[in-house]
Amino acid sequence: MGLVMELMPGGNLRRLLRDLDVDLLPVLRLRFCEEIADGIASIHNLSPKKRLTHGDLKPENILLTRDLRCKVGDFGSAKIVSYTGQTSTSTTAAEQSPQITLVYAAPERLRKRFCRLRKEQDTYSYGLIVHGILSREMPHETCSSEKEYIDAIQEGFRPDLEAIVEFEKSLDNRKDKEILIVLKSVMTRCWKDSPTDRPGMLSVRDELQRLMSQQKPSDIMRGVAKALDKLKIFEPLESDHRCVPLNCFDVKTRKFAEGWFGLLLASHRQLL
Repeated sequence: MGLVMELMPGGNLRRLLRDLDVDLLPVLRLRFCEEIADGIASIHNLSPKKRLTHGDLKPENILLTRDLRCKVGDFGSAKIVSYTGQTSTSTTAAEQSPQITLVYAAPERLRKRFCRLRKEQDTYSYGLIVHGILSREMPHETCSSEKEYIDAIQEGFRPDLEAIVEFEKSLDNRKDKEILIVLKSVMTRCWKDSPTDRPGMLSVRDELQRLMSQQKPSDIMRGVAKALDKLKIFEPLESDHRCVPLNCFDVKTRKFAEGWFGLLLASHRQLL
């Protein structure tokens, strides 16, 4: 059996955010937030009777294409819920064996580790991802223990905004400042303590898409080009490279075909 997946040469969002040599313009950060919100909104609304809850959203699970488009990945903790009338049934046992990343988990999951997965928990995680995109920092890096972190979250503690304030001070463009104001508002609304106070991801997506529609395509492309200037992108091996794989997947025939090196080995075996 073979599982063929799309190659994501840009790596993951955490790697990009931690590489401080890569300059991320506000318009590019907005595109990150909008595309991630779009992905989450899509899985939360698969159909009128089904929705998917991711359960472990974090920058490591946001994958990037070569032109830095964001795609949500790693659905190992996800759960599909089917609605029939007044009831809902889960198609997986995610509640019995939760896989969560502590610093991105919603407060209700920290209070009761085996609580039922809800889409509002993804919304909370999204708020922390937006914080990381704006601050270039991982949340709650100062907490020394798991208990200290859980206690702090239950008391209403949220990530430090100092880095975001410094970033805001560095902006002198009115449009850039407007982007930051909207993203900060989305961030703080998404990480509200009560799940009922958090916005739906469809409304977050629509809000950010409206803001994206006001941006010039040339500004967006300039933001991508500036980031790519310093970012090392993994490129797949060319077919004439001496290290080509033994087997290559043919997208037209949908079958695995041996590469030239594999054929050379096969002919060598025949000679032997």
